[in-house]
Amino acid sequence: MITTYFKSRILTIAAKYDIPLVADETFLLKPTADYDFSRIPFMMEENTSFQNLTVEVPNGMTEQEVFDRTFEKVTKINAGGGLVQDSEGKHLMIYRNGVWDLPKGMQEKDEDIKITAVREVEEESGVRARIGNLLAVTRHAYRLYGGFFVKTTYWYAMYAGKDAPFKPQTEEGIEKCEWVTDEDLDYRLANTYPSVIEVFRAASVS
Repeated sequence: MITTYFKSRILTIAAKYDIPLVADETFLLKPTADYDFSRIPFMMEENTSFQNLTVEVPNGMTEQEVFDRTFEKVTKINAGGGLVQDSEGKHLMIYRNGVWDLPKGMQEKDEDIKITAVREVEEESGVRARIGNLLAVTRHAYRLYGGFFVKTTYWYAMYAGKDAPFKPQTEEGIEKCEWVTDEDLDYRLANTYPSVIEVFRAASVS
């Protein structure tokens, strides 16, 4: 199953046996293999009569093949980020554009995605972290400066020392960084992106 966020709306590409039984047929697309999948991102943008859309993978195709054909007319970029935990179990979060987020950023040419993740965490927060396992891969589509993009972000578990000092990357609009306890997470997660919640769930935190 491959999920892509269009702000708060969700496009899901799934094999027939993975589609939830509660899926509303109105929002379920069952294309044949010769369908023009590249129409789908524009449908998500233009048709606001539905919240979410599930695309059933046709026989003879894989989820990745459907994803590739769906976004063949959209610019694809990769990013790396981290869910950083300190020695007391607190989590690093950043505050940008009025929303709580996790540090992340785009992969540079020929850069290993793990290097991207560690570099971007340090650039955005000032925290030097040790990388652990891959937690989740999230995708979201968006418009920027007239272009249409789909970003795939690889999220890693990361570790830092107790109360590691911050240096928010203000030129990237980051207003502040905080070490957040599990008890104080709900307030932040009520004002964050669905992909961030997905990362915390993958880490069995939220």
